[in-house]
Amino acid sequence: MRLFYVAMLLIYVDMQHNYVNAPAAAQPQAEGQCPNGWGRGENNPKSKYDEIDTFGTGLGILLDATDNEYMINCCGVVTDWDFYVKANPGTIQLQIWRPEGAGQYKLVGENSYTVADGDEDNEFPYTVPPAQRISVRSGDYIGFFTAGKSMISHRERGDATDGYTYSTSIGAQTVGNTYNWGSQTADTQKEYAIGVTLGPGNSPTFSNLDSTVTFPDSTAANSLMFTVAWTDDDPLDILTVVMTTTTSSFTFNTVSGEVRNSGALPFGNNDLSFTVTDDCGRTDAKTLRITVTNVKPVINNLPATADVTEDHANEQLLYTLDVTDGSLSDTVSCSIASVNPTTDNFFSRLNAGSTTAYGLYIKAQPTLSYDQARQYTLTVSCTDTKDSVQGTFIVYVTRNNPPVFTNLQATKTVTAAGTTTGTTIYTVTSTDSDSSQLYYNMTSLPANAPFTIHNSGEILATSDLSQHTVPGYDLYVYVSDGKTLVGPRTLTVIISGINTAPVITNLPISSPISVPENSALSASVFQVSVSDVNTGDTHTYSASYNPSLGSSLFSFNTASGLLSTSSTQSINYETVATTATTYVITITASDGQATATQTLSVAITDQNEAPVFGKTSYAISGNEGPSGSTIGNPSFDVTDPDAGETLSYSIDCPAFIMNSASGVVTLSHDYDLDVAGTANTVTCTVTVSDGDLKDTTSLVVTINDVNDNTPTFSSATYTFYAQPHTGVGTVLGSFTATDGDVGAFGTISYTIDQTALGYEYFGVKSNREFYVKNSLSSFSSGSTLTITAAVTDTGGLQDTATVSIIIPESTTAAPTTTTDRHVTFLEDPRNIAWVTVASVLLAGLVLFWVYLAVRFGSFPCKSGSFKPNARKVHRWPTEKMEKLQLSKKKYTKHHWQRGSERGPDYRFGRDAVHHI
Repeated sequence: MRLFYVAMLLIYVDMQHNYVNAPAAAQPQAEGQCPNGWGRGENNPKSKYDEIDTFGTGLGILLDATDNEYMINCCGVVTDWDFYVKANPGTIQLQIWRPEGAGQYKLVGENSYTVADGDEDNEFPYTVPPAQRISVRSGDYIGFFTAGKSMISHRERGDATDGYTYSTSIGAQTVGNTYNWGSQTADTQKEYAIGVTLGPGNSPTFSNLDSTVTFPDSTAANSLMFTVAWTDDDPLDILTVVMTTTTSSFTFNTVSGEVRNSGALPFGNNDLSFTVTDDCGRTDAKTLRITVTNVKPVINNLPATADVTEDHANEQLLYTLDVTDGSLSDTVSCSIASVNPTTDNFFSRLNAGSTTAYGLYIKAQPTLSYDQARQYTLTVSCTDTKDSVQGTFIVYVTRNNPPVFTNLQATKTVTAAGTTTGTTIYTVTSTDSDSSQLYYNMTSLPANAPFTIHNSGEILATSDLSQHTVPGYDLYVYVSDGKTLVGPRTLTVIISGINTAPVITNLPISSPISVPENSALSASVFQVSVSDVNTGDTHTYSASYNPSLGSSLFSFNTASGLLSTSSTQSINYETVATTATTYVITITASDGQATATQTLSVAITDQNEAPVFGKTSYAISGNEGPSGSTIGNPSFDVTDPDAGETLSYSIDCPAFIMNSASGVVTLSHDYDLDVAGTANTVTCTVTVSDGDLKDTTSLVVTINDVNDNTPTFSSATYTFYAQPHTGVGTVLGSFTATDGDVGAFGTISYTIDQTALGYEYFGVKSNREFYVKNSLSSFSSGSTLTITAAVTDTGGLQDTATVSIIIPESTTAAPTTTTDRHVTFLEDPRNIAWVTVASVLLAGLVLFWVYLAVRFGSFPCKSGSFKPNARKVHRWPTEKMEKLQLSKKKYTKHHWQRGSERGPDYRFGRDAVHHI
């Protein structure tokens, strides 16, 4: 029972160490603000001093226990920290982390505290200065970091809900950084000696609102209206500022606090509401009033006056008002407010083509009388709908007298030769009692007279009269004082000494003159003929061409009127056809005063021209081959000035055929350079023709030798003989092969393939001799070696033959080596050997059976087993060599054991010992 009470007491004490409740006076509501003195984490850090982490240096801890003991559950600020430092004095970073999902946490605040040497193993309550208080929200977690070894103690107890996450790679973090705690190591059953005390923090406030500012409506767009300022005694709070208004005329920068107008300011009072909110929802709301005043319009050009004659008849603009308004969005309209004396002769309206300029007008057919009213005073009013301004315009009525001619009607005689452009032939005079400025204009009969009149009354010639043929004109003159037009009055002008123009007598002609291309330079084309009633006149000529290219194709003599071909440029039909083949030449004949003009058409005609090779010699090359083989295409560059001509090609060499259209050269018969006397280079003459005219060139045809013959052995098989002791370098025979190619491809070489032998025992010389290249002592007598010989030409063509090297059974005499001949059955020692042995065995078997029959009267098969007599064993001759001791090893046909040191090496197979 005592143990039970002790256990209960310990549990009670431990519960008092934790922040499980806030002070009774205030507890936070869900997602509400933190009351003063609200604690989270360990309430009594000293009770958790038992252990200290040994994870090493650079340890970061996130206290994300699932029992939420270290989780912030309200919105406010950190006012105090309380923690127990067990050992390792130094600096500790006291941190608040905010989860952002997927294991990511943001460091929202950090307070630094340094424990001096000797102060460890103590509890440290730390009150955070107001300027360093961390703003927290519900759901944030307590954490800490030490760059050195772990400092804060813990107590190992509890269950899986007392969890935490640690990292030794986190390093020092900057406030605002995000760290992936979800990828770090999570553990349980530790309660750390650290806690925080929270408070509600401070509400944000506007420091310069409510306020009122005034601006004129002429203020330019994007002007600074006001800079809103706000503050929060919690420096780490994140504040949100919002502006609300019923107009879109203003913008608000939530970072700088600047209020600007987005366009023209709306007239009157404009109230803008502002709200500032911190993370915990604490707010302040204030108002900014922007009062916009109107800028009145201004009439810039009144007062003013105008004169109107009493006989004025037409509607007329008297004056254009210059009105401005500094307001950006105002539209100004103007009208005549009153006229004194009263009349409806005047009105105001927008000028034609304008949306802003108003004019003062007099109506058509006004009732004006100089004797009744000599002036009218117009009161003009302009308004922007908010304010109006006025000005005065006075119209004076004047009496009008028409102008009077003083020297018309009249007649004037001038000479053709003496009257040039700009010559004054007459000056009209007029008077006007009430106007000093008169205006003249004039018409004529016949029309288009070569004269003009100025407002000074001077009549001038507009061209040289010597070029004219009309003998006289009636000029009808009018004068005006700007109000009344008087006239016409007549001035008769007589021109004396008129010249008669020359006449071109042989133009025009009914059809164009033909000029063939390639005509001679300076060849005569046409001679102009002229007649002139003015005898003694000297005539000059000029010509113009259409198209203008004609000026480079023809030459025109200005003194004689002769048209010729160009003296420097030949006429090419194909060239000029891209522009024109018919040219219209305008020819003018002049007697110095008058001219005559006619046109002449000249047609350029086409002439056949010979095709021309671009080079004097061409070359192609191809391979020898059968008839019809293509040698190549010379790619002739042939030009024919005549467009559309069909060209054909031919060649004078009988060995070749040329495609008449393309020029491609093929063999007319089999061409083989291996045939003696066949040339590999042939020079031919090629002709191109357009069907009428021709040109020739040289074509050098080079025939390339082709490797068209395969070298051939004279025999498909070769047999050579050798002994195991045959010396290295010994010639066993030779090969014979032929190649039908002459020249480089006729050169042949020999090789042998000894892959099956595993070593190069044989070789072939350049003179075709087959020889022993390395010792044959590794082969036994009675062996036959088979290899392959190859003959190859320089072009890579090849023939092969089977080569047999026979190493016969040892005899006292060496076998004869043959060359280039097949051995017969009985010439092969191997055949003789096995036939002889077989014959002896067969004969012995027959004698044995006869012996049994004679001696026993029956065959062994009938009388059971028998024991033959012992026979003497004889060995094969060894060419006077000492007896060889056979090794106990197993031997194959190609495996030998060295015998007596005095004799040569021998190779023995299974048949090395024979019974005789």
